[in-house]
Amino acid sequence: MYFKGELVNLRAITETDIKPCVEYLNNPDIILNLDDDAPMPVSYEHEKEWFTENIKNKDIYKGFHLAIETKDGRFLGSCGANDIDAKNRIATVGLFIGDKDYLGKGYGTEAMKLLLSFTFNELNINKVKLHVFEFNKRAIKSYEKCGFKVEAVAREAIFRFGKYHDEYIMSILKDEFLANEGSI
Repeated sequence: MYFKGELVNLRAITETDIKPCVEYLNNPDIILNLDDDAPMPVSYEHEKEWFTENIKNKDIYKGFHLAIETKDGRFLGSCGANDIDAKNRIATVGLFIGDKDYLGKGYGTEAMKLLLSFTFNELNINKVKLHVFEFNKRAIKSYEKCGFKVEAVAREAIFRFGKYHDEYIMSILKDEFLANEGSI
């Protein structure tokens, strides 16, 4: 199944996506913005193991991951939900664009809007949240374009680049997304 936008499509992650994903995740400019762990190199075997485990997951409410691709089929990165609270209708999402040539050009913003549309309209989630580091200005700007607002600040939550930085918890409600879907 495809979720189609003007710039990107979201589709199932396939085994052919593993190699470019490893390349992207081994780029310090990418990985330093994604995870609060110490950045470690990622192997093909590790990503293949992750892929194998994730395709076994048939319960979408335990989480899901989608590939982000250009209209001509170039794999750019991935997005999805890692934590879905079915009782309270809250999902925690994440997204990354790994191909540096496509950063800051609206691909991630459109991918997030497609992800939000699916999460709100098909899964009936009421609130979507995410975590982002204060130094990831490009991502914060993109999330704000999608309608996310800073809900909380975890002060000095990550040590990176030789000092401590805040982590923002941003969220958007279903009603906010639906009210602005055409104009965000």
